[in-house]
Amino acid sequence: MMIRASFVRAQPVCYISHLELINTLRRSLRRTELPVAYSQGFNPQQKLALGQPLPVGMTGEGYFDLELGETLDLREVVEQINRQLPRGIRLAEASVVPPTAASLMAVINTAVYLIKMEFNQLRSTEEQLIKSFLAEQQLEIRRERKNKEDRIINIRPLIQGIEVIRPAVWRLILDTGSRSNLRPEEVLRALGNYCDESKEVPIINIHREKLLVRIDDKYYKPLAGKVVGSG
Repeated sequence: MMIRASFVRAQPVCYISHLELINTLRRSLRRTELPVAYSQGFNPQQKLALGQPLPVGMTGEGYFDLELGETLDLREVVEQINRQLPRGIRLAEASVVPPTAASLMAVINTAVYLIKMEFNQLRSTEEQLIKSFLAEQQLEIRRERKNKEDRIINIRPLIQGIEVIRPAVWRLILDTGSRSNLRPEEVLRALGNYCDESKEVPIINIHREKLLVRIDDKYYKPLAGKVVGSG
């Protein structure tokens, strides 16, 4: 039985690393009575695979795939896991997926963020600022890389959309994944280079609202039948 589940990481566990999050999930699963499947070999590991990581300090949605050795009631599985998870992590939704479903890292290509913005004195409305910013064909930033030379990249093609939700709260829809990835901090850096109206935003002001799969300009949850191959 393979399940795909979404979870929310909130305070205070937003300050742990991705590796620490994986270890937290593994320990919580060991405390359940679930027949979690393990890999073979000298160092067996739970068959648990997470999607795109959240940076330290950022709250938001995540996903994982988990293989069980038996077919069980999905609701009971979710309840058992939630009973063992620490405060700040909770499963929100789960679905049984076929074993042939592509991995989360392979299918998730869109991330949606909510950002509490901070401004200097605005010379225009927030909507006008976004419109003029997105009208640019070149929005270049320097991307630092470990053990490699920095790269100058144009991030404009990686921005799917920006909108104002309410005053000083923006929603960013960005490419994510192995093929094309853009971090919200990079968009904010490009905005700062474009104008002097925006201030630097701390990472605690950023919340990853959703991870999605874009197929033919339509958006689906990673556990939707269209994505996993059962619909």
